[in-house]
Amino acid sequence: MFRSFVLSPKSVTVAWADHPEYWKVSSMHNSRFSQKAELLQVCWLQIQGTFDTAILEKDTTYSLLYFFKHNDKASGLENGAEVSLSLKDGKTICKRQVHLKPGSSDFIKQDGEEWLAIEAGTFQPSGITRDISFNLLDCSSNWKSGLVFAGVEIRAVST
Repeated sequence: MFRSFVLSPKSVTVAWADHPEYWKVSSMHNSRFSQKAELLQVCWLQIQGTFDTAILEKDTTYSLLYFFKHNDKASGLENGAEVSLSLKDGKTICKRQVHLKPGSSDFIKQDGEEWLAIEAGTFQPSGITRDISFNLLDCSSNWKSGLVFAGVEIRAVST
């Protein structure tokens, strides 16, 4: 049975990630994540993608999580970001505001894990026709830096 699936930074769309003056993408070893994308500086922070739910168990509830940590240059992350899940037709499954600044109570710390998670929301594949879209967006005018992104995980939370 499918329990968890991880999408690397190269498997999703990270706005400006192909510009080395804004993001530095590198491989990671000895980690469950294969890559990391380090935010050098951007004004428009967006991480989005789609996932085909056909491989998921229909009667299981899943959570979609973004994994981050901060480096010592973290700044500009004080404003809220919006995370959302939606269907292929654009219908919103869930949407909420989160804070990405260091120490935010929106981050989930798991035992033995160095990365912090932000939950975008939960969904059940039985109510979805194949693709689900996910989006994290902070388009405030602040220049942001120091956020390190490891990937997105789709994880079973109940059966």
